[in-house]
Amino acid sequence: MAKNERFQAVRGFGGCRLVLLALLVVGCGGRVPLLAPQPTVAQVEAEVQKSRFQDQVMQGMAKPAPTAFRDYQVGPEDLLEVTFFGHNELYREVRVNGQGEISVPLVGNVQVAGLSPQQVEKRLADLYKERRFLKNPQITVFVKEYRHQRVAVTGAVNRPDYYEVIGPRTLLEMLGMAGGLKENAADVVHIIRRPSRGATAAAKPGAVQSFTPGTETIVVDLNRLVRQGAADLNLPISSGDVVHVPFAQNAYVLGAVNKPGNVAVKDKMTAAQAVAMAGGLKPELASNRASVIRFDDSGQRVVLPVNLWRVTRASEEDIPLKPNDIVFVHESPFRRVLFDIKSLNPGMFSMGLAP
Repeated sequence: MAKNERFQAVRGFGGCRLVLLALLVVGCGGRVPLLAPQPTVAQVEAEVQKSRFQDQVMQGMAKPAPTAFRDYQVGPEDLLEVTFFGHNELYREVRVNGQGEISVPLVGNVQVAGLSPQQVEKRLADLYKERRFLKNPQITVFVKEYRHQRVAVTGAVNRPDYYEVIGPRTLLEMLGMAGGLKENAADVVHIIRRPSRGATAAAKPGAVQSFTPGTETIVVDLNRLVRQGAADLNLPISSGDVVHVPFAQNAYVLGAVNKPGNVAVKDKMTAAQAVAMAGGLKPELASNRASVIRFDDSGQRVVLPVNLWRVTRASEEDIPLKPNDIVFVHESPFRRVLFDIKSLNPGMFSMGLAP
């Protein structure tokens, strides 16, 4: 046997003895479970859900608002089409002037700014009836051209900015124009506007809050709107509105994961999903044991154990996370010993002949 070959064989035999020694050292610690396959089920599900949700937001641009913009407020520069049933000679297309007025036959100037088309219809009908120009007026008002409107979209969107839009837009349309949501966006959207806007009625009871004096804020649940198809929450957005998407609060994933750091806590995120968002387990070090560490209302430290292997097989309930939770993935003692031996002796597992 050549000298080089004898040296490699002896080196390999020594490496085997080291491995056997490591097995004896950690053997008394009990059975170490095998790691879950990579990528984990939770990791795949998290990526699919994130992609699907963003797609649904973007697709919402093409869907009209269920209210058909009945609550749109007429303003200067709008072009209105006014039709009188049975009186074609009174038909007019009139543009709202800078004072918010239109001029109609017989009646003259009428203040319409700030009214919905339906309210304009009622005001005109009342005037024609009161002045006895028409006995039973039936009037239809249609907004033929909308004025330019300025809407701000801020927060956790890809292109926050002021947007010049023509005519009414829906909430999903504005989110789409802003490039959709960032990964760390929260599950709600705030619509901030001046009080007494008709569209507020479309929001669910208790959804209207006042965060800033002189304004009201409608809180819209994005999960209900996008995933559950609650079309009544796709509210009309008009000039002066601010659409704000808050950033989600964070939890922290530490220990034997590929990308330790913070993850956004949203959409009922669980411990296993947070591990997946942190790049999954480190196969050379991680065990299946993790701990969720949090502090209760009294400031006491609470530690909740999680067996990731059992969670992926639905034999154990996963733990929903709260903001500021810490998910710590424990190392396997056996894998740590092997990792350290391999680091100190990189070539110890080579049993073949040297080239």
